Amino acid sequence: MQSDGVFRLHPEREGTLLLRVETGSDGELLPGILPLPPLGWEASSDGVHFETALPGGDPAGDPLPTLRLTAEEYAPGRYDFGRELIGTVRIHSETRPEFGFGESTFELENRDPARSEQSLELVEVAPGCWETPGALAFRYLRVEALAPVQVECDAEFTPECYRGAFAADAELNRIWMCSAYTLRLCIRHFLIDGIKRDRLPWAGDLALSLLANAYTFADPEPVRRTLTILGDAGIEEQHVNGATDYTLWLLICHDLYLRYFEDPAFLERLYPGIAAMIDRLLESSTPFLPPGSWVFIDWVASRQEPERGWNSEEKESALQILFFQALEAAARLAERRQDTRLAERCRKRAGELKESLLRGFDARHGLFPANPARPELGFYRHANILAVLSGLVEPAMARAIMEKLCDDELPPVGTPYQAALEILAFHRAGLHETALARLRKIWGGMLRLGATTFFEAYDASQTGNERYAFYQRPYGLSLCHAWSAGPAALLPILFFGCEPAADGWRTFRIAPSPLCRGNEAATIPTPAGAIRLWREEGRLREEFPPEITPEEPRSTGHPVRRDG
Repeated sequence: MQSDGVFRLHPEREGTLLLRVETGSDGELLPGILPLPPLGWEASSDGVHFETALPGGDPAGDPLPTLRLTAEEYAPGRYDFGRELIGTVRIHSETRPEFGFGESTFELENRDPARSEQSLELVEVAPGCWETPGALAFRYLRVEALAPVQVECDAEFTPECYRGAFAADAELNRIWMCSAYTLRLCIRHFLIDGIKRDRLPWAGDLALSLLANAYTFADPEPVRRTLTILGDAGIEEQHVNGATDYTLWLLICHDLYLRYFEDPAFLERLYPGIAAMIDRLLESSTPFLPPGSWVFIDWVASRQEPERGWNSEEKESALQILFFQALEAAARLAERRQDTRLAERCRKRAGELKESLLRGFDARHGLFPANPARPELGFYRHANILAVLSGLVEPAMARAIMEKLCDDELPPVGTPYQAALEILAFHRAGLHETALARLRKIWGGMLRLGATTFFEAYDASQTGNERYAFYQRPYGLSLCHAWSAGPAALLPILFFGCEPAADGWRTFRIAPSPLCRGNEAATIPTPAGAIRLWREEGRLREEFPPEITPEEPRSTGHPVRRDG
């Protein structure tokens, strides 16, 4: 044991070294183990079943590939790299330069370290060579020095292949590509929320980044790592990410992952923990799920007291409808493992919950209230969006609900995360034009502000520099957030209705919407190969691998010819 508290082992010959760790109590933390090459560590909680420690590598210790980039000096001491990046900044200067950075030109001019969202520190790594100690998320740099300087960045990236594609008009093409690039920057060892902050995996965010990944890179590995780390601790002590709804989203994400990627071995490995999580939820519900210490859902203001965020009572219907969706996902997970008893328990609880939720529907207003027990709390969009997406309501009722949400009577959702779900609900209800108009308004609006990646939140009514504030911090808004990459999946779905109908796309749906009226095209990656869809001379052309089978279109409005 060294004085710094680190116990270093140096094996001198090949073989197996077993390190047994005993703690004084159940609540005591285990020590960390850093496997240095060429050693490969496995870990076990019972001494019998061992698995690779830190699957996917050590996020702190395994460096990502980098690309050396230089910037254009667009004003004295001001540099523009042309797009959002994450990487280490290097400045060649004879003296210590005055340094700043920003995702926006507003943030660029901040000189107060206390207000900065990232470190303004520079370290002299060699004579006349200054570097940031870690990777920064930025587009713009400010470097002021007594003599000319040279500025460069080692931009980090995860090697990914753009396997998906989408083409329509110029604006939608940019939205799709910008969504894909946003996601690419947020694919690191895990699918993280954003590159400025928090650089952590979150289960609700994963619902959107997982879908976007499925239609762009179709890379299962970062999804597997993220699902593993999010569920690793279980929910005996607290919910996933500390949020009750994020536990529910984790189960939904497991179901989505299997639908898009078909990975039975992964489910088998994680199923004991998944089953324990489901069992815990079933035991604690009556059929309603207690809100716990925190329910997130979305960042919106209370309709009762706009100066504060909405509280758990105002999120009650949204939480319970999401619980219904999670129970349906949990039943499918259990059925995949032939766990009939658990699947039946989930279906039974989902049926009880559905009956109770439908009784709380406000027929006079045609909407689910925020909380049926507190009618004075009014209505929010979220519960109604989730009612449509979860299958809680029949198609006719879904259409009526989403028609109510077409106007601005209810306040908008707070983030592109929930906006993407609302757009998908409009599509599910057959309101395709409304869905596309919302997508253009939000993501096209960000493009018109000069975005090269999509923001954590966007409010078209905000002007000037106030749009960059978040969490009561002037530069708090993340301008590259994975939950805002939704259009990468939404656009192929809105136009072509292309989605898997069975795990791994073994069967899939193609249902072009009335939005298809030009020369739109999409490439959708699947485990078996790419599905290619394009319109030519007023007809839909299709190519797909022989290993997968399309269902007959539900309704196209156009003649169809299959070429694949």
